[in-house]
Amino acid sequence: MSNQGIKVRIFNNEYHLQGDDAEQVERIANYVDNLMQKINFESPGQRPETIAVVSALNIAENYFKEKESSGRNEKICADILNECSSKLDELSKLIDSNL
Repeated sequence: MSNQGIKVRIFNNEYHLQGDDAEQVERIANYVDNLMQKINFESPGQRPETIAVVSALNIAENYFKEKESSGRNEKICADILNECSSKLDELSKLIDSNL
C-alpha cells in the first residue's frame, strides 16, 4: 500500500498530497476548492484564512450531521434486527412445540 504524490489546486494554491487513491484525493480537494470558491463569491473581500475557517466549519457541520444520521440509521437497523430475531425465536418455539 504505497502512497503516491498527487498535485491538487485549492483556492488558487497548489498542494502536493499523498494518498492511496488519487481519484479520491482529487475529489476531496475539488470539494474543498469549490466550497472555498463559493464562500469567497458569497462574501467577497474576506481573507483567505477566514474563508478556510468558514469552509472547515461547514465541512465539520456536514460531517456531524451525517454522523448523527448514521447513528440514527444504525439504531433503526439494530431495532429491526432485534425484532426479527425475536420473531424468529418465537417461530422456532412454535415449530418445536408442534413437532
